[in-house]
Amino acid sequence: MTVLGHIGYGVEKKLVTAIVMSGRGLALMKLVEEHAGVLSVTHHHARGTDRRGQRPGTMVWVERDVVMVLVEAAHADAVFKLLFEAGDLGVPHQGVILMEEVSRGHPMMPFPEGFEGEQAKG
Repeated sequence: MTVLGHIGYGVEKKLVTAIVMSGRGLALMKLVEEHAGVLSVTHHHARGTDRRGQRPGTMVWVERDVVMVLVEAAHADAVFKLLFEAGDLGVPHQGVILMEEVSRGHPMMPFPEGFEGEQAKG
């Protein structure tokens, strides 16, 4: 176990992951970032290929946004519902949402204002 091995224990947490249409992730992230029980939220862009319905040997690039929310277990259902409704995930072809238990994890903390880091001092 590392020196920081204790981080993330003591609070039951769940990870809610929403994969949505490209361009919608930032708005969903902003929607839940101040919600009760949210420990950490991030979003990133993903790209891959899709061959369904295409001619053999051809591929189509597909882009999506992925929103990941680390949330206290007691608030997980409310955050899940909020993302599901705001992301129109009940509508076919708009995306998918998942929720899973997390045994260990900790919130991402922003650097304090004025922090310059080691590279800037060098």
